[in-house]
Amino acid sequence: MGGVRLAELPPLPEAPGVYLWKREEEVLYVGKAKSLRARVRSYFHAEGKARRIAEEATGLDFIATRDEVEALLLEANLIKAHRPPYNVLLKDDKHYPFLKLTQEAFPTLLVVRRVEEDGAKYYGPFPEASALRRIKTLIDRFFPLRKNSGYPMKKRRYPCLNYSMGRCLAPCVGLADPKAYQEVVRQVEAVLEGKVDGLLRELEAKMREAAQRLEFERAAEIRDQMEALRAFFSTAQQAFDPEMGDLDFLGLAQAGPLAVVQLYRVRSGRILGRINRVVEKEEASPEEILWAFLRDYYLEASPLPPLILLPFPLEDLESLAALLHRRAGRRVELRVPKKGEKVRLLELAEKNARLALETELKQLERRGDHLALKALQELLGLATRPFRIEGYDISHLQGQARVFSLVAFEGGRPKKAEYRRMRLGSGNDDYAAMEEGVYRRFTGSLKDLPLPDLLLIDGGLGQVRAAARALERAGLSLPLVGLAKKEEVLITQEGREIRLPLTHPALQLLIHVRDEAHQNGLRYHQKRRAQEALKVLEGIPGIGERRRQLLLERYGGLRALQEAPLEELARLPGMSRKAAQALKEALESGPEPA
Repeated sequence: MGGVRLAELPPLPEAPGVYLWKREEEVLYVGKAKSLRARVRSYFHAEGKARRIAEEATGLDFIATRDEVEALLLEANLIKAHRPPYNVLLKDDKHYPFLKLTQEAFPTLLVVRRVEEDGAKYYGPFPEASALRRIKTLIDRFFPLRKNSGYPMKKRRYPCLNYSMGRCLAPCVGLADPKAYQEVVRQVEAVLEGKVDGLLRELEAKMREAAQRLEFERAAEIRDQMEALRAFFSTAQQAFDPEMGDLDFLGLAQAGPLAVVQLYRVRSGRILGRINRVVEKEEASPEEILWAFLRDYYLEASPLPPLILLPFPLEDLESLAALLHRRAGRRVELRVPKKGEKVRLLELAEKNARLALETELKQLERRGDHLALKALQELLGLATRPFRIEGYDISHLQGQARVFSLVAFEGGRPKKAEYRRMRLGSGNDDYAAMEEGVYRRFTGSLKDLPLPDLLLIDGGLGQVRAAARALERAGLSLPLVGLAKKEEVLITQEGREIRLPLTHPALQLLIHVRDEAHQNGLRYHQKRRAQEALKVLEGIPGIGERRRQLLLERYGGLRALQEAPLEELARLPGMSRKAAQALKEALESGPEPA
């Protein structure tokens, strides 16, 4: 066989660990093993994908670990770092938000995108932002945790408005009773874990006690709290058998290279939410896809249930079960049910996974975007289709006010909710500006955005290499390509030029991304010009609010106003010659417009 030979391998221990098949410096595949020696040697007697990996590889690295759990964690981290072409990568594996209940004397509830080992309690992930907003709003309104005193808590001189509204106990000014505050924390934990039946019974008892003490206002507050909880949990979740308790169950559907995994979270007999992941991978078996999902999802998900129902058996689940035991502090069972209600749950999950898969396939048939993504993958030699593409552009006003513009496309369509702009330092070096913008994208306030599968740089080789330097500084290795404006030529990091006809679907998509990035930056400068013009116009006699609005809508900025003829300004609806004359005189005597 070609590639690396068995005799050329380094001495492998009969110990657990992680191995990396490599072609030169590129990582082709990352795997874990109970015995590194046995697992790696098996590639030389295998067929199919395993055989091709060994034939294509030119070398092998390995890292021995203390146990299989450590190997599992290391495998997950290395796959995310290297994104090897032969590993299963979840198409929409992004940083979904969590709710974090901080570890403090007076905890607060935060929305975060990363789970850290800091002693706090994390709840999630929440794949639907609307669900997170609903439950956060419910808690903020009816459970008086502190909100505006920072993390960690900072002392304040005066309580904020939330205290006056009864929505905070004001620990930041020393007004909160620690026992009463911890009782609120316990109630919030019950809500986030979906265990509201017991909480409702407690609240009802407190409501009756308040009424008996003739504290009718307090009794009414508790009543409103109970009604909000009942309304939320009756509409947001679907009830099953209350005796079913806490569990997760999964379904998987696959058609060719496309697959969908769905996971349902049941707490106290209610469905709290559903996670949907799409995988697009040639020759990936259902077992590979399910294992990749379990590994990536359960490394962060919290809190963990005592039972996880799987649609079919998997080999080597002991390491995952041990990891979950370690994370939960108790046993977590991974089981394939054979009969009863739990089998019907799996049938429900599989049915909905099939429906989701059919929707994905219909969307691919209806749109041509997947053709462009497939063509991009082939043109640039990418490991997977670039589902998420980010476009970057540098814009400025007369060499000033430099702005880094970021746009995001997913599945070939713009995701405008994740368009961003950043102000950059002054200077005339476009390459330095691009390097600064890309570096801050991945290390600054935007670092929690999902990682892109492809970066599109507006510019030529200089801008592309500036972006590559920024990625290297940030410790990332991501595919990137430039698009030169005049001839619409693709420029790779190595300096290779790719010329395509303007009708090519891949080029049309990249032009769309590039133009959106340019327009996103341009809109910032238009807004800034309008703001500058508004300041000037506010001081001109005869130019009131309606006339200012008219002039800004018509001309946009000071330069266009300055160049407009007096007669044209005087003929505008709502303008007079006297007001137009005052406007022209003010603009001529004012500062040079940008």
